[in-house]
Amino acid sequence: MNAIDPQLLLTWARVARAGNLRLAAMELHLTQPAVSHQLRRLQEWMGEPLYRRVSRGIEPTPTGILLLRTAERMEATLEEAQALRSHTQSLLRGSLTIVASHSNAEYLLPPAIVAFRARYPGVSVRLTSTNSRQARALREGADLIFIEDTVSGADLGGDWEQRILVETGIALLVPRDHPFAHASAPIPLTSIDPEMLVWREDGSGIREHALQALHQQGIYPDIRYELSGFAAVRNALRCGLGISLVSALAGAEALPDLRVVAVTPAISHTLSALYRKGLSQAAQAFLPLLHAPEPQAMA
Repeated sequence: MNAIDPQLLLTWARVARAGNLRLAAMELHLTQPAVSHQLRRLQEWMGEPLYRRVSRGIEPTPTGILLLRTAERMEATLEEAQALRSHTQSLLRGSLTIVASHSNAEYLLPPAIVAFRARYPGVSVRLTSTNSRQARALREGADLIFIEDTVSGADLGGDWEQRILVETGIALLVPRDHPFAHASAPIPLTSIDPEMLVWREDGSGIREHALQALHQQGIYPDIRYELSGFAAVRNALRCGLGISLVSALAGAEALPDLRVVAVTPAISHTLSALYRKGLSQAAQAFLPLLHAPEPQAMA
């Protein structure tokens, strides 16, 4: 063996400092025979003993001490490289382009963007809020896509991956003086058939899942009012236009004049992320900052 294997030096540094093969093996998460094998290879490379056995374990020879100093300099160099990598990541530059459905943009992303800014102030974040269908259509121009459903493997494409972020539900949003606001149990879907429903726009994940659930109950509502985004729906309800089906995550928001009410049977609502394989550094840094909003009890 002409060239030294750097791992042998790192192993020797651990053994020499521990003074005990068994303890060093535990620190390295290796078996003691594996550590002994590495030391034999290193001694063969050096051509002379690196340690002698004593009652309490091992004791480095003068040559072993000299090699320990070399090994520790290599450890320090590796630690400097790791620190440089961490520093480089903390000083990311460039931009992060996000296209997200309205529910993701309102509930899931703001805390993550705040945390991201604190860690990576050199990265600009561009967030476009739309519905799930349009978000999927715009994905080629974005680093990260956030939608309100899941995409099958065939529709996802070979260059994209999907991560489910939040499993929640769809609930009723009603004015606080509406009879449903004081219900002690979830509202049956059949009970909302006579109500004036304010719908999200075509392409909304909430709308698609809510309609599917209603159709399964034999209900085919007449869609007369459809508004883009939760803010428009919320304000329309405040003005007395009717009631609506929204993400149950709205329960985490302070709505003193409106109530979020559960329905039965439950309607599932999934928030997920789509991203290319081979993420940019900025996208890799952003995803771990996502946390589900704290759930709150519904009326």
